[in-house]
Amino acid sequence: YVMLYSSLKDSQLAAIREGFMKKYPNITMDYYTAGTGNVMTKLATEHQSGGIAADMIWVGDPTNYLSFKKDGLLMPYDSPAAADIPDKFKDPDRLYMSARLIMLGFVYNTNLLKEDEVPRRWEDLLKPEFKDNIALTDPTTAGTTMFTVAGLVQSPKYGWEFMEKLKANGLRLENGSSAVVNKAAAGEYKVSIGVDYIARTVMAQGATVGFAYTEEDIPIIESPIAIIRNTKNPEAAKKLYDYIISDEGQSVLLEEFTMPINPAMKLEGAIDVKEAEKRMLPVDPEALVRDKLEILKKFDSIFK
Repeated sequence: YVMLYSSLKDSQLAAIREGFMKKYPNITMDYYTAGTGNVMTKLATEHQSGGIAADMIWVGDPTNYLSFKKDGLLMPYDSPAAADIPDKFKDPDRLYMSARLIMLGFVYNTNLLKEDEVPRRWEDLLKPEFKDNIALTDPTTAGTTMFTVAGLVQSPKYGWEFMEKLKANGLRLENGSSAVVNKAAAGEYKVSIGVDYIARTVMAQGATVGFAYTEEDIPIIESPIAIIRNTKNPEAAKKLYDYIISDEGQSVLLEEFTMPINPAMKLEGAIDVKEAEKRMLPVDPEALVRDKLEILKKFDSIFK
């Protein structure tokens, strides 16, 4: 038996369970799915009342794993299935590793922008032709945007000054990661800073949007997996861990247009993991955890 707590979509987890149990018919896999915040609350409650019912955890916010690590909640496991995955995406103590990557980039309306007008660099958003025509999800409502904002303001290349310039060029805030993509599709904005798999999903449905990565400093949010230290099912948990990062487990992510961590799996129109490693926007997660409220306060003072 193995129990996974996760913030992934039900459809993804159901597909993983189906594939895993086909491969290991003698292991029953179960999962609990909710938003990352709710999963964290459930874990904290169970931890306080004497025992976590999960064997494995897979949520979207990498900073949570810093707290898990600090609290000694995780069991080290260096999966043989992860041999080809760059070390950058693994905890040095092997207490967790990324199992998928969420990237942000420019979601643009294909009716309003010609191919050569699509922004390629962060600075391009400051051009006069984008005045009052750019949007970003409010970082208070989306962890992926919080991560992006933190990376930009931590960087000497951009900093708060860049945020102020975006505001001066009429950047608008939207509630929710889907809204920002849908409104670009509807032509309310020429460009949104949006999540890759959400953009690809609506593109597959025929929406008038395209998606472009920035040439450098791509916001990449790692979504790690880890085994709970006092699991009663360590062997089954290791098998599920291996399965999630194997070609089979990762192909489930491809169906949902999500970037796999396994370099052998290719998502159409996406860069590969080795390329992602080179072009990633550096984020200091420790500093993000420490300064989160300050960052949000300052962000709000500029944009609200």
